[in-house]
Amino acid sequence: MVRWCVAIGLWCVAVSPALASSPSQSLAGHWVSAPNETPLSSGFDESVWGPDSKSVRTVDLQIDATGHGALKVTTRVVDRSGHTVKASTSIEEAKIVVGESHNTIATRVEHDVTVESAVRTYPDDPTYKWDLDGLKVELVTFTDGDGNTLEVRFDTPEGRGSFWETLRRSERATRAKQKSL
Repeated sequence: MVRWCVAIGLWCVAVSPALASSPSQSLAGHWVSAPNETPLSSGFDESVWGPDSKSVRTVDLQIDATGHGALKVTTRVVDRSGHTVKASTSIEEAKIVVGESHNTIATRVEHDVTVESAVRTYPDDPTYKWDLDGLKVELVTFTDGDGNTLEVRFDTPEGRGSFWETLRRSERATRAKQKSL
């Protein structure tokens, strides 16, 4: 009996650090960004897209309880009337796996992310797509927050189009979670 207690105790000591740093259940869910709008006001931009046009980027992230996720970045140009300009939409999608969590500076928690696959497509021309080999994704949360924000770093292989974005837990997912409680 004593051997079993010692064996179980040693197993718990060996396994507990891995359990403590495994993907947090709190990351599971649907996360979205507010639209990031950038005016396109150079002479070249106006000649291509028209006056008062804007580039609009949205980010959508879904993570399941096992840490597997899908990250989708949609970028498009809208004209002065708010309509999407034909052939301006691109979609970057990545399949990711969230791994261990690491407390870093103060309240910052960095989560290991492996990009399993990533592709850029253009909905107006489904034949035009390419792999984003070398895409890097970082996820960061903060222990002093309300648990409803997540920061995403998206680094493209060519560097152009890389960004940080704060995502919020989707209202739809939050309401469903509250109803189940």
